[in-house]
Amino acid sequence: MPMNKGIPTYGNSPMVQSTHSSDASLGNTNMDPERALIIDDDPRIGELVEFCLKGVVEIVEQAKTAEAGISIARSTPPDVILLDVNMPGCDGFQACRSFKEDALLRDIPVIFLTGETGPHQIARALDYGAMDFVTKPFVAIELQARVRAALRTKRLVDMLRSQALLDPLTGLGNRGALDAALKAQVADHARHASPFAFALIDLDHFKQTNDGHGHMAGDDILRHVGLCLRNRCRPYDVAGRFGGDEFGLLLRDSEAPAAEAAVRRILRDIREVEIFVDGSKVAVSASAGLVTANRTWLLPSTGELLKVTDGALYAAKRAGRDQLICMDPGTEKSREPDDESRE
Repeated sequence: MPMNKGIPTYGNSPMVQSTHSSDASLGNTNMDPERALIIDDDPRIGELVEFCLKGVVEIVEQAKTAEAGISIARSTPPDVILLDVNMPGCDGFQACRSFKEDALLRDIPVIFLTGETGPHQIARALDYGAMDFVTKPFVAIELQARVRAALRTKRLVDMLRSQALLDPLTGLGNRGALDAALKAQVADHARHASPFAFALIDLDHFKQTNDGHGHMAGDDILRHVGLCLRNRCRPYDVAGRFGGDEFGLLLRDSEAPAAEAAVRRILRDIREVEIFVDGSKVAVSASAGLVTANRTWLLPSTGELLKVTDGALYAAKRAGRDQLICMDPGTEKSREPDDESRE
């Protein structure tokens, strides 16, 4: 039988029997290009799989060892992993376990590539957390279909996670999103002493506003405050609604002067929010507490960070509201921002 032109071969036989099929209706629904990571110690298999995935994913990366694949995945998480079972050193089962034990990678679908078709081997692959398996030699159209199915699952999981971590009123992250971001940031600070700042921002007299002007006015204020935070965030900062009329702001890679200036600008923006009820403007202001984790502060936990920041916030409330109070790292002493951070 003549071989299909342009299709790589393995030994004397074509490893794939059909070229690419497209499925425009099931294309990428994300803004970022979808990535596949192939982990196989045989470079010929890697080339074949990459050839078959043209038009299915935008970016394909390859690794020849499980250790290298894990490193690549942690650096740039893919959308699907195609994993060989039998490799020297760490085998595919051990690699799959590592992926599923990593909070960043556990939801990435894993498809095993295996030459074994016994039920015990397949069951073992699924028990280790694989979503699917493809036997070698594989048929291109089947491989493509299984990868597309894995990508659909990944998109659905990403969408559900995004919705679960989103505050629908403000469009910011919710408490769960903030907790996850803080936990990761505190862990990064413990490893690398990377500076960051965290602020809690609480609207002043919000209950009276709700009671006096109605919940529609209160919701409108919350939406505008969410917009103030979004407009002041850098791409790598995290802002969220902590609960009720309280907001959290994580400023990554930020020293004290810059963080203080950023929070003061947000308080100014909130003060300038214009909400009118029956022709009258509703006064809006907020108080904030800020803690900056510098390179020398040994931060014990996320809970301790929240406790200290909450203390700074309530110091701002006690001092008359509509202001920022900063807490010095590793102390219980609060202070007003330095003059150079004022605008």
